[in-house]
Amino acid sequence: MLGAVDKEDLRRLLNIPARYETSLVIALGKPKEKIILEIMNPTDSFDYWRDKDEGHHVPKRKLNDIIVAEY
Repeated sequence: MLGAVDKEDLRRLLNIPARYETSLVIALGKPKEKIILEIMNPTDSFDYWRDKDEGHHVPKRKLNDIIVAEY
């Protein structure tokens, strides 16, 4: 889901009537590049990077590292 989009441009390009408000945009389709998800440790860098084959590495935190409390 994307929130940082030019909503007025989107409205104009897709002919969205003024009575509708765009909150978020969902990107659908096949990625143009190869995405590799990297499980990161709490101290790892969260910078994205590319390998020699132009694979796009995207660090992701483990669920247990981002949950504040369990109920």
